[in-house]
Amino acid sequence: MRRKLPRIFLTPGEPAGIGPDLAVLIAQQRLPAQLVAVADPRLLESRARQRRRRLGLSVFQAGSPAMPHRPGHLSVLPVSLCAPVQAGVLNPANAPYVLNSLRAATRACRQGKSSALVTGPVHKGVINAAGFAFTGHTEFLAELTGTK
Repeated sequence: MRRKLPRIFLTPGEPAGIGPDLAVLIAQQRLPAQLVAVADPRLLESRARQRRRRLGLSVFQAGSPAMPHRPGHLSVLPVSLCAPVQAGVLNPANAPYVLNSLRAATRACRQGKSSALVTGPVHKGVINAAGFAFTGHTEFLAELTGTK
């Protein structure tokens, strides 16, 4: 019997940080699972250009079976940025984007669309500065899922 191919959702985290760059670089690798970035496609395209990497994107199709990863390609569950991004320049206006990507990924995982969720680094201070009480991924995901 053939084993089901795993699907991994990835939230790159702080859009001005290293997370989007890591998503682009990870996408270049051979992977034993489908990788789905929960992010703004324009952000990923921009970081791929800055890193001089080819990156093909396709919109994630929720009802489809997991597809083998192709190096240089990412499936994307689109979440729109709230403000323009410049790498290395933090902007509290994008805090809702960070939280919305975590919410979308968690919702998809709870619906059985993913085998795992990998979260990129966030900046708690920027999220708090935007007016959100945020102590970290663990607490946020616990609240979203109603668990301890």
